[in-house]
Amino acid sequence: DAEVGRPGRFASRGPQADIREFIEHRRRQLELIAGQLRSRGISVRTSVRWDHPVHEGIVRQVLRHEPDLLIAGATERGHTGLLLTRTDFKLIETCPCPVLFMKSRTPYADVVIAAAVDPELAHGKPAELDLEILDCAGRLRDALSGSLLMFHARDTQAHPGHAALLEPGADSALFTLAQRYDIPRRRVHALGGHPAQALARLARQQVADIVVMGAVERSRLQRALIGHTAERLIDALACDVLVVKPRRCSPRDAALIPMVRVGKRRRFSGRLGG
Repeated sequence: DAEVGRPGRFASRGPQADIREFIEHRRRQLELIAGQLRSRGISVRTSVRWDHPVHEGIVRQVLRHEPDLLIAGATERGHTGLLLTRTDFKLIETCPCPVLFMKSRTPYADVVIAAAVDPELAHGKPAELDLEILDCAGRLRDALSGSLLMFHARDTQAHPGHAALLEPGADSALFTLAQRYDIPRRRVHALGGHPAQALARLARQQVADIVVMGAVERSRLQRALIGHTAERLIDALACDVLVVKPRRCSPRDAALIPMVRVGKRRRFSGRLGG
């Protein structure tokens, strides 16, 4: 909860006492939620920390507890829907484990998972990331008894000779990936156009519940250039978004690119307050 960093209504008994009161208030809130989950047989631990900036405090807890997945809720902004904040995008850059951003409030049912891959290795993406994307997307499909589709967008501005719609079988690398993970031809979508726009359109058409995106190491300048596209893409999606990095990726040098992957479903870390 990013609001932990701005407790405007506290300032009556000195900063230390106010911080302790705020932390205890948040702890009681978390325990109420945790109690409901424990009553369903789910093992839950709660933790509240006061830290600044918020994303660094969250990453410190991730490094301490080593979860397989960090789950964070998107923020509602008026009539624009659930969008990510600056803290969310800093988590994309710095969090060493996959981050699942919950943008939909609808419970999962007949789950559709969209795994975006890039066999052309655009933007300097490591070749093994597509395999991780599809391997983990398949695990998520099996765990949720859902269905999996694969997506690839070729930027027609960078490839002006290609048509707006590309036949999946025409790209041998793409179709080989689909065969390797038992994805039928009808669930392989290869489109021309800007990757962010094409993926957002596909997610709407296929009613995707989860879009999984990959992050790779970038310089600061590349992070600024690619991050703008990533922000537009994630904000355009109405479904949940899972962002992951290659296993060797540094927790401080990652930037988002329009791809997709899913993390393992073992231990989960909810978004920490402060």
